Amino acid sequence: MSTLASPSLTARSELAAGWPTVLAAALAIGVGMMGVGFYSLGLFVTPLQAEFGWTRAEVSGAATFQQLGIFLSAPVVGRLADRFGNRTIAIASYLATPLALVALAETGPSLTKWYGLWLLVSLAGCGTTPAIWARVVSLRFDAGRGFALGLMLTGSGMAAILAPALLGPVIAVQGWRTGLHAIAIVIAVIGIPVSLLTGRGERVAADKRERGSIEITRKTLQIALIGFLLGVIVAALIVHLVPMLVDRGVPPAQAAGVAAFIGIAVVFARAFVGWLFDRFHAPRVAVLFLTSPVIACVILWLDGPAIPAALLLGLAAGAEVDMLAYFTSRYAALENYGATYGAILGLFSLGAAFGPPLFGWMVDATGNSDLALACSGVALIGVLVLIGTLGAYRTSSR
Repeated sequence: MSTLASPSLTARSELAAGWPTVLAAALAIGVGMMGVGFYSLGLFVTPLQAEFGWTRAEVSGAATFQQLGIFLSAPVVGRLADRFGNRTIAIASYLATPLALVALAETGPSLTKWYGLWLLVSLAGCGTTPAIWARVVSLRFDAGRGFALGLMLTGSGMAAILAPALLGPVIAVQGWRTGLHAIAIVIAVIGIPVSLLTGRGERVAADKRERGSIEITRKTLQIALIGFLLGVIVAALIVHLVPMLVDRGVPPAQAAGVAAFIGIAVVFARAFVGWLFDRFHAPRVAVLFLTSPVIACVILWLDGPAIPAALLLGLAAGAEVDMLAYFTSRYAALENYGATYGAILGLFSLGAAFGPPLFGWMVDATGNSDLALACSGVALIGVLVLIGTLGAYRTSSR
């Protein structure tokens, strides 16, 4: 296989030749830690509060340990993928993650065990994240890279749609343990075959010693800070959307149905934002789309309609990871893509680790979500400023 798509190829011809790569990566991410693993977390908050008497902040602390696992593993697996390819890492992850979820389903009323097992699940799922799959797609595409990355990341958008719609009723009727078993089965049934059918991953034609270094420049550091802040804010808003609606008196099953609108917006935003990235300066596009969670915070703060707020949060969730993957490919060298994007994705996940429990703590302390929503909106405005000052792309390493 060629190591890089020829710059002379059009975006359409690239997609015609490389769509199997995009489809495989989309399925892999959809059943991974940043797909169903993340978008199902909000469904477990209320059942665990009811069974064990934990506070909202304590239950949502699981997100901290899930995202800490990605923070710890993403730079490592990205570096390994730069040097050796992705297939072995992926196969091992899709074998280990279901086993870890089965162990998680057996936990009792111990917060320490609950958190520790979520960290184990996340570490087991290190090869299910975009840290390696975005690398494969970025090396295969150039003219249509933004659209290809967007299509790849619709896998997590589909998870955002299907997890609340399908798992919500299962958990409501049969309990949260059965819900974890169902997730384990889905990961194994889809993830293992996709990994077996995927190539080892393409490599940039560079000396082996030059591959897999984390590239540190002003712009990559700025992207890393953007990723961290978005992880804190958007993850908190998504995880706590269902509990906020339940606080309003919305039945849990209906609240889960509203959350499914996040997935609809994610799927739309992932593909559309990527298409726009290929045609316009990506930071300008990102600023436009990331005004949406600011508006969502205002709607929720005013107790406005839930569905528009969910759609706006979905637009943000659809733009953020796509944006970080694309920015890395344009502001860092491709031979260092896996390691650099792994570090940025890790910091994004570190932010997502602390966002939900911080939001939950503020709700527990104040008795409502008003302060947490106001702080989120103000911080998002700062993120927009950081994105708007990134400047011109790096000259292509080709």
